[in-house]
Amino acid sequence: METEGKPAGPADGAGRRRGLVEADILEVAAQLFAARGFAATSMQDIAAALGTSRPALYHYFPGKEAILARLIDGLAEATSTAVEQAAGPGPADERLDRLVRALIAPIAAAPGRFRLILTSDLAEEFRGAATATDVRRLVVNSVGEVIADGMASGVFRRCDQRVATFAILGMINWVAWWYSESRGPAVDALGDSLADLAVASLRAPGGERAGTDAAAVLASIRRDLDFLERHLA
Repeated sequence: METEGKPAGPADGAGRRRGLVEADILEVAAQLFAARGFAATSMQDIAAALGTSRPALYHYFPGKEAILARLIDGLAEATSTAVEQAAGPGPADERLDRLVRALIAPIAAAPGRFRLILTSDLAEEFRGAATATDVRRLVVNSVGEVIADGMASGVFRRCDQRVATFAILGMINWVAWWYSESRGPAVDALGDSLADLAVASLRAPGGERAGTDAAAVLASIRRDLDFLERHLA
Protein backbone atom coordinates (compact mmCIF):
# COMPACT_ATOMS: atom_id res chain seq x y z
CA MET A 1 0.00 0.00 0.00
CA GLU A 2 1.27 3.49 -0.83
CA THR A 3 1.88 5.92 1.99
CA GLU A 4 0.93 9.59 1.72
CA GLY A 5 3.53 11.57 -0.17
CA LYS A 6 5.53 8.49 -1.13
CA PRO A 7 5.85 7.72 -4.85
CA ALA A 8 4.76 4.35 -6.10
CA GLY A 9 7.50 1.74 -6.14
CA PRO A 10 8.28 -0.74 -8.92
CA ALA A 11 6.00 -3.37 -7.39
CA ASP A 12 3.09 -0.92 -7.24
CA GLY A 13 3.62 0.10 -10.84
CA ALA A 14 3.80 -3.50 -12.00
CA GLY A 15 0.59 -4.32 -10.14
CA ARG A 16 -1.23 -1.44 -11.78
CA ARG A 17 0.04 -2.41 -15.23
CA ARG A 18 -1.11 -6.00 -14.67
CA GLY A 19 -4.51 -4.76 -13.55
CA LEU A 20 -4.89 -2.63 -16.69
CA VAL A 21 -3.89 -5.51 -18.95
CA GLU A 22 -6.29 -7.87 -17.19
CA ALA A 23 -9.08 -5.30 -17.55
CA ASP A 24 -8.42 -5.12 -21.32
CA ILE A 25 -8.45 -8.92 -21.56
CA LEU A 26 -11.73 -9.14 -19.65
CA GLU A 27 -13.40 -6.48 -21.79
CA VAL A 28 -12.36 -8.02 -25.10
CA ALA A 29 -13.19 -11.55 -23.94
CA ALA A 30 -16.63 -10.42 -22.77
CA GLN A 31 -17.36 -8.94 -26.18
CA LEU A 32 -16.27 -12.13 -27.94
CA PHE A 33 -18.17 -14.42 -25.57
CA ALA A 34 -21.31 -12.35 -26.04
CA ALA A 35 -20.97 -12.16 -29.83
CA ARG A 36 -19.75 -15.69 -30.63
CA GLY A 37 -20.69 -17.67 -27.55
CA PHE A 38 -18.35 -19.04 -24.92
CA ALA A 39 -17.89 -22.46 -26.53
CA ALA A 40 -17.03 -20.98 -29.93
CA THR A 41 -14.43 -18.55 -28.57
CA SER A 42 -10.84 -19.74 -28.09
CA MET A 43 -7.87 -18.25 -26.28
CA GLN A 44 -6.35 -17.68 -29.72
CA ASP A 45 -9.40 -15.63 -30.71
CA ILE A 46 -9.01 -13.47 -27.62
CA ALA A 47 -5.27 -13.04 -28.19
CA ALA A 48 -5.84 -12.06 -31.83
CA ALA A 49 -8.47 -9.49 -30.88
CA LEU A 50 -6.03 -8.00 -28.37
CA GLY A 51 -3.18 -7.97 -30.87
CA THR A 52 -1.01 -10.19 -28.71
CA SER A 53 0.12 -13.82 -28.64
CA ARG A 54 -1.61 -16.73 -26.97
CA PRO A 55 1.42 -17.45 -24.72
CA ALA A 56 1.31 -13.83 -23.54
CA LEU A 57 -2.37 -14.24 -22.71
CA TYR A 58 -1.63 -17.34 -20.60
CA HIS A 59 0.65 -15.17 -18.48
CA TYR A 60 -2.52 -13.53 -17.10
CA PHE A 61 -5.15 -16.28 -17.27
CA PRO A 62 -4.69 -20.08 -17.46
CA GLY A 63 -7.65 -20.46 -19.81
CA LYS A 64 -10.91 -19.00 -21.02
CA GLU A 65 -12.76 -20.64 -18.11
CA ALA A 66 -10.73 -18.51 -15.69
CA ILE A 67 -11.56 -15.39 -17.71
CA LEU A 68 -15.26 -16.20 -17.65
CA ALA A 69 -15.14 -16.96 -13.92
CA ARG A 70 -13.58 -13.56 -13.22
CA LEU A 71 -16.17 -11.83 -15.39
CA ILE A 72 -19.14 -13.53 -13.74
CA ASP A 73 -17.79 -13.04 -10.22
CA GLY A 74 -17.40 -9.32 -10.90
CA LEU A 75 -20.85 -8.98 -12.40
CA ALA A 76 -22.43 -10.94 -9.57
CA GLU A 77 -20.79 -8.67 -7.01
CA ALA A 78 -21.85 -5.51 -8.85
CA THR A 79 -25.44 -6.69 -9.17
CA SER A 80 -25.69 -7.82 -5.55
CA THR A 81 -24.30 -4.47 -4.42
CA ALA A 82 -26.86 -2.65 -6.58
CA VAL A 83 -29.74 -4.58 -5.01
CA GLU A 84 -28.41 -3.91 -1.50
CA GLN A 85 -28.07 -0.19 -2.23
CA ALA A 86 -31.68 -0.02 -3.40
CA ALA A 87 -33.05 -1.86 -0.37
CA GLY A 88 -34.66 0.04 2.45
CA PRO A 89 -37.95 1.40 3.73
CA GLY A 90 -40.41 3.52 1.84
CA PRO A 91 -43.43 3.18 -0.45
CA ALA A 92 -43.15 0.73 -3.32
CA ASP A 93 -42.86 3.36 -6.05
CA GLU A 94 -39.83 4.92 -4.35
CA ARG A 95 -38.25 1.51 -3.79
CA LEU A 96 -38.81 0.50 -7.43
CA ASP A 97 -37.31 3.81 -8.55
CA ARG A 98 -34.17 3.13 -6.48
CA LEU A 99 -33.93 -0.45 -7.66
CA VAL A 100 -34.20 0.38 -11.37
CA ARG A 101 -31.55 3.11 -11.08
CA ALA A 102 -29.24 0.84 -9.10
CA LEU A 103 -29.53 -2.05 -11.55
CA ILE A 104 -29.01 0.13 -14.61
CA ALA A 105 -25.77 1.72 -13.40
CA PRO A 106 -23.51 -1.38 -13.55
CA ILE A 107 -25.07 -2.52 -16.83
CA ALA A 108 -24.42 0.84 -18.46
CA ALA A 109 -20.84 0.78 -17.14
CA ALA A 110 -20.09 -2.58 -18.80
CA PRO A 111 -22.78 -3.51 -21.36
CA GLY A 112 -20.73 -6.20 -23.07
CA ARG A 113 -20.00 -7.99 -19.83
CA PHE A 114 -23.61 -8.00 -18.72
CA ARG A 115 -24.70 -9.66 -21.94
CA LEU A 116 -22.93 -12.74 -20.57
CA ILE A 117 -25.22 -13.03 -17.55
CA LEU A 118 -28.27 -12.30 -19.69
CA THR A 119 -27.59 -15.10 -22.18
CA SER A 120 -27.81 -18.85 -21.64
CA ASP A 121 -24.63 -19.88 -23.47
CA LEU A 122 -22.80 -20.88 -20.30
CA ALA A 123 -22.20 -24.60 -20.00
CA GLU A 124 -24.13 -26.16 -17.12
CA GLU A 125 -21.05 -27.92 -15.79
CA PHE A 126 -19.10 -24.66 -15.46
CA ARG A 127 -19.20 -23.36 -11.90
CA GLY A 128 -19.88 -19.82 -13.05
CA ALA A 129 -23.24 -20.87 -14.46
CA ALA A 130 -24.58 -21.36 -10.93
CA THR A 131 -23.42 -17.86 -10.00
CA ALA A 132 -25.12 -16.38 -13.06
CA THR A 133 -28.33 -18.22 -12.20
CA ASP A 134 -28.19 -16.95 -8.62
CA VAL A 135 -27.81 -13.37 -9.84
CA ARG A 136 -30.76 -13.68 -12.20
CA ARG A 137 -32.89 -15.12 -9.41
CA LEU A 138 -31.86 -12.34 -7.01
CA VAL A 139 -32.85 -9.62 -9.46
CA VAL A 140 -36.13 -11.26 -10.48
CA ASN A 141 -37.16 -11.79 -6.85
CA SER A 142 -36.17 -8.25 -5.83
CA VAL A 143 -38.20 -6.59 -8.58
CA GLY A 144 -41.13 -8.99 -8.14
CA GLU A 145 -41.33 -8.39 -4.39
CA VAL A 146 -41.46 -4.61 -4.81
CA ILE A 147 -44.20 -4.91 -7.42
CA ALA A 148 -46.21 -7.28 -5.20
CA ASP A 149 -45.88 -4.90 -2.25
CA GLY A 150 -46.97 -2.01 -4.44
CA MET A 151 -50.11 -3.80 -5.59
CA ALA A 152 -50.96 -4.86 -2.05
CA SER A 153 -50.60 -1.30 -0.75
CA GLY A 154 -52.51 0.31 -3.61
CA VAL A 155 -49.49 2.24 -4.91
CA PHE A 156 -49.42 0.10 -8.06
CA ARG A 157 -52.44 -0.97 -10.10
CA ARG A 158 -53.51 -4.58 -10.08
CA CYS A 159 -51.82 -6.58 -12.84
CA ASP A 160 -50.11 -9.89 -13.50
CA GLN A 161 -47.09 -9.70 -11.19
CA ARG A 162 -44.94 -12.03 -13.31
CA VAL A 163 -45.66 -10.14 -16.52
CA ALA A 164 -44.97 -6.81 -14.84
CA THR A 165 -41.72 -8.10 -13.32
CA PHE A 166 -40.30 -9.30 -16.63
CA ALA A 167 -41.53 -6.20 -18.46
CA ILE A 168 -39.52 -4.01 -16.07
CA LEU A 169 -36.53 -6.36 -16.29
CA GLY A 170 -36.71 -6.28 -20.08
CA MET A 171 -36.48 -2.50 -19.96
CA ILE A 172 -33.44 -2.72 -17.67
CA ASN A 173 -31.66 -5.62 -19.37
CA TRP A 174 -32.00 -4.26 -22.90
CA VAL A 175 -29.61 -1.48 -21.89
CA ALA A 176 -26.80 -4.06 -22.28
CA TRP A 177 -27.57 -4.28 -26.01
CA TRP A 178 -28.23 -0.73 -27.08
CA TYR A 179 -26.48 1.62 -24.65
CA SER A 180 -23.18 3.28 -25.49
CA GLU A 181 -21.54 5.85 -23.26
CA SER A 182 -20.18 7.66 -26.31
CA ARG A 183 -23.70 8.19 -27.70
CA GLY A 184 -25.26 8.95 -24.34
CA PRO A 185 -27.25 9.83 -22.43
CA ALA A 186 -25.20 10.03 -19.25
CA VAL A 187 -25.78 7.11 -16.87
CA ASP A 188 -27.62 9.28 -14.32
CA ALA A 189 -29.95 10.66 -17.02
CA LEU A 190 -30.51 7.15 -18.34
CA GLY A 191 -31.45 5.99 -14.85
CA ASP A 192 -33.81 8.94 -14.42
CA SER A 193 -35.65 8.16 -17.66
CA LEU A 194 -36.01 4.41 -17.22
CA ALA A 195 -36.94 4.62 -13.53
CA ASP A 196 -39.66 7.17 -14.38
CA LEU A 197 -40.99 4.91 -17.15
CA ALA A 198 -40.96 1.82 -14.92
CA VAL A 199 -42.83 3.48 -12.06
CA ALA A 200 -45.30 5.26 -14.36
CA SER A 201 -46.20 1.96 -16.07
CA LEU A 202 -47.33 0.49 -12.75
CA ARG A 203 -48.66 3.41 -10.74
CA ALA A 204 -52.32 3.15 -9.74
CA PRO A 205 -54.72 5.35 -11.76
CA GLY A 206 -54.72 8.93 -10.59
CA GLY A 207 -51.80 8.25 -8.28
CA GLU A 208 -54.23 6.78 -5.75
CA ARG A 209 -52.69 5.18 -2.68
CA ALA A 210 -54.14 2.84 -0.13
CA GLY A 211 -56.19 4.43 2.60
CA THR A 212 -58.80 3.66 5.21
CA ASP A 213 -61.47 6.18 4.23
CA ALA A 214 -64.52 5.00 2.29
CA ALA A 215 -63.43 6.51 -1.05
CA ALA A 216 -59.99 4.85 -0.90
CA VAL A 217 -61.49 1.48 0.03
CA LEU A 218 -64.05 1.65 -2.79
CA ALA A 219 -61.35 2.64 -5.29
CA SER A 220 -59.24 -0.30 -4.21
CA ILE A 221 -62.20 -2.70 -4.53
CA ARG A 222 -62.98 -1.40 -8.03
CA ARG A 223 -59.36 -1.95 -9.11
CA ASP A 224 -59.47 -5.48 -7.72
CA LEU A 225 -62.77 -6.25 -9.47
CA ASP A 226 -61.47 -4.89 -12.78
CA PHE A 227 -58.38 -7.06 -12.43
CA LEU A 228 -60.41 -10.18 -11.63
CA GLU A 229 -62.84 -9.58 -14.51
CA ARG A 230 -59.99 -9.28 -17.01
CA HIS A 231 -58.37 -12.52 -15.83
CA LEU A 232 -61.50 -14.58 -15.34
CA ALA A 233 -63.25 -13.59 -18.55
